[in-house]
Amino acid sequence: MGGLDACQALDTLKDIDEARSWLDAQEAKIVTRVLDLQTEQTRHDPRGWGYETTLTASEVGAALHLPDRTAGFLVEHSTLLTRYYPATLEALEAGKLSRRHAWAVVEEATSIPDTDPTATAEFEARLIEVASRTTVVKFRQQANRLREQLHPETITTRHRKAVKERGVYLTPSYDGMAWLEAYLPVDQAAGIFHRVDTAARALQGPDEPRTLTQLRADVLADVLTSAGATGHMSVSPDGPATGEPADEAASGAATGDGASEPDGQDSPDTPDGTGVPDGTGELVGRGDATAYWGVQAKVFVTVPVMTLLGGDTPGELEGYGPIDPDTARKLAGHAQSFTRILTHPFTGARLGADATTYRVPQDLKDAVRVRDRTCRHPGCNRLAVFCELDHTKPWSQGGKTSYGNLAALCKRHHKLKSEGYWHYQQPEPGMIIAISPMGETYLTKPDPPPAPRDDPPPF
Repeated sequence: MGGLDACQALDTLKDIDEARSWLDAQEAKIVTRVLDLQTEQTRHDPRGWGYETTLTASEVGAALHLPDRTAGFLVEHSTLLTRYYPATLEALEAGKLSRRHAWAVVEEATSIPDTDPTATAEFEARLIEVASRTTVVKFRQQANRLREQLHPETITTRHRKAVKERGVYLTPSYDGMAWLEAYLPVDQAAGIFHRVDTAARALQGPDEPRTLTQLRADVLADVLTSAGATGHMSVSPDGPATGEPADEAASGAATGDGASEPDGQDSPDTPDGTGVPDGTGELVGRGDATAYWGVQAKVFVTVPVMTLLGGDTPGELEGYGPIDPDTARKLAGHAQSFTRILTHPFTGARLGADATTYRVPQDLKDAVRVRDRTCRHPGCNRLAVFCELDHTKPWSQGGKTSYGNLAALCKRHHKLKSEGYWHYQQPEPGMIIAISPMGETYLTKPDPPPAPRDDPPPF
């Protein structure tokens, strides 16, 4: 392998990936065969009736050294692939999909009622097409929108049913820990998470030993268990937090071609390091965790103009996907933590404006971030609201501060571009061509805007 050049090495990796997919397809067939054999055996042993899947999972788990739960998922997905979704199995076998992609297709395909076999087959085919050219996370986001187009019930009807199932659940775990889960309407869940996330990022700094995940957990626990906004709030079980906040959530991210400017939170500069924005433009002290009780995150809500006027086209909540029109109207009109982005009623195009200066105006920042949703580097899923805005063609080389020359890049990938490793082109607004250091070319397209239910999205 040491004699391979860059192109040969990458081609070999692709060949290995295709071979792995072929093996995964054979595994699905064999696991289903084991289930069939187990089912046949239980016909002669009444004690096993109804336990065929459980018994098969235990057999497979023992053979492959897998936990029963993991083996159970393997049996379930293998059976669905082999018996009900042959097109997905064929794509896996041909190396067009990885196993994770194939399983994701199956999970999405089973999420709509199987009332029309033709429509179900069309849904599966379109899911395979989307899954074959993107990451699993982005596939699920696009599949969610496609599902919205093809589901026989409106999202308003489904939301009214689903909200009745809301609840909070506590599941004990090992070592004195537990899982706290909440099933909530997405506007509430997203608002809670982004508020916790923003407060946690503001506590980050060089002297803060906790990870972002740990900070989120500590902020959430403090908010829910302390006396209240006027009570004591000690965010850290290890002592008070000190140091600089993360600039992505506190004072904004860098934009342009490496130049830093306050960005994500509509906040003023904080060059003296004495404060961070509290969501209203005011600065509050960093050392006191109580200061973050009032912090508000920025969450984008995309609302077609006709929906705002009472139409039934779904809106879009950043990082989640379609939401029912009533919730979209509520968030667009009254929720301070949510930023409204209007779209054209027929074309779905975002309504925004370009700029004549290097500094990106806020409405243009919002429009680009809603379009991009995540970092535009291939395979990166960092939310655009925490990314930097980059001039695809540098300003110093005549690049414009425009909708068609700006793109979201996370700090890491922006740095790789600035240092000349990765190169990007934007032939059309939102269409990004990424060129790797080895010369490989990758095309990424923005997710389509919300569309009426009778107008399928252009995947």
